[in-house]
Amino acid sequence: MIKQKFLLLKTALSGFLFAILSLNGFSGSFESFGIQKFLSRKEAPSFSLKDLDGKETVFSELKGKPLLLFFWGSFCPSCKEDMVLLQKFAHQMGDLLQVFTIAIDGDKEKRVRRTVRDLKITLPVLLDSKERIARLYGVKVIPTAILIDRDGILQGMVVGQRDWCKANAFLEIKAFFDIR
Repeated sequence: MIKQKFLLLKTALSGFLFAILSLNGFSGSFESFGIQKFLSRKEAPSFSLKDLDGKETVFSELKGKPLLLFFWGSFCPSCKEDMVLLQKFAHQMGDLLQVFTIAIDGDKEKRVRRTVRDLKITLPVLLDSKERIARLYGVKVIPTAILIDRDGILQGMVVGQRDWCKANAFLEIKAFFDIR
């Protein structure tokens, strides 16, 4: 379902997407990286997903550090490009930020595994086979990164492809979460 939406929304103008986001409780972008800050203070929805090794990750156990949830699909070329850059970004952030990727490939786990192997991704990859968590977090298009503070409060999102290796990505995420 998200795959079809992705293909349709891929050609949408960024101004139109910004207008939609503004109507749904988002403020303007945070500096030049395109972080859409949520206007209302809401606790992030709880979830439990398995990773590629079958180990369960429970959201409530992730509190304590800022968290970036990156929703992606192996069928999405932009997502795959972002994954490589996001891995470098996560390495640069070190222990300051937790990064989890969430694949929405449905029952195509083999394709997710192949993509992770081919791209040499070492970030945690969680499987959202029925797109339940993506819907719970309001993901309408991929790639989308959800930003959650150390207390488990939804703070913002980054919609669409970004260059996670640019200096402004590192600086703006640190400033957004007030990381020193």
